[in-house]
Amino acid sequence: MAEESLALTATLNKLAELDRYNHWIYEQIAPALGRRVLEVGSGTGNITQFLCADGRDVMATDIVPSYRNELERLFKNNPNVQIGKFDLNAEAPEAFVAEPFDSIVCLNVLEHIENDVFALSQMRDSLAPGGKLALLVPAHQFLFGAFDRAVGHFRRYEKRELANKFEKTGFSVREMKFFSLAAALPWFINGRLLKRNYLPTGQANLANRLVPLLKLERLIGPPCGLSLIAIAQK
Repeated sequence: MAEESLALTATLNKLAELDRYNHWIYEQIAPALGRRVLEVGSGTGNITQFLCADGRDVMATDIVPSYRNELERLFKNNPNVQIGKFDLNAEAPEAFVAEPFDSIVCLNVLEHIENDVFALSQMRDSLAPGGKLALLVPAHQFLFGAFDRAVGHFRRYEKRELANKFEKTGFSVREMKFFSLAAALPWFINGRLLKRNYLPTGQANLANRLVPLLKLERLIGPPCGLSLIAIAQK
């Protein structure tokens, strides 16, 4: 468990440096965001910084105390950002259910939860009627390798599997698409063929350089990719 935590923290630190890539992810989900946003698994605020733009009220949550401390430090002067805890392995906080959110953002988190159907149901309960969930998860089980295991992934997702789990938990899928086709091959080589349990710095930095290609990718609608992005509505 300690090794898993260290691997995850190291990965988050690398991803924090990918400003262009993080903003590109934000652009994919921005149309689904309402006035009040709950972010589940905020980490060290890589996406939070964009969510609070345009005057949105953001509840940024994480189960790791050190991450919450970092979020407190980063957003202490922003009155629109609150910091809290939302454990997807437990029932949704009563306050979130009593005053549900317009939208929920959950990026690269659901794959860490063994009972992901239960987790989806807790996020549904925290959404107002008609509210939207913006979800990003790793795609394709055949890409599951040493790095996935190192950071505590239980699975990678296929479209049909994710759609079925949305249906089970009372969501309607509004959009689902593959994301980052160009990064899938390096991931396969790194995690499956070379069996590395870490993300090489060069591969992480590649994500920033691929942003222009990702913009082209959106036009062609790739048949596969490193991740799945889904927008689902309660």
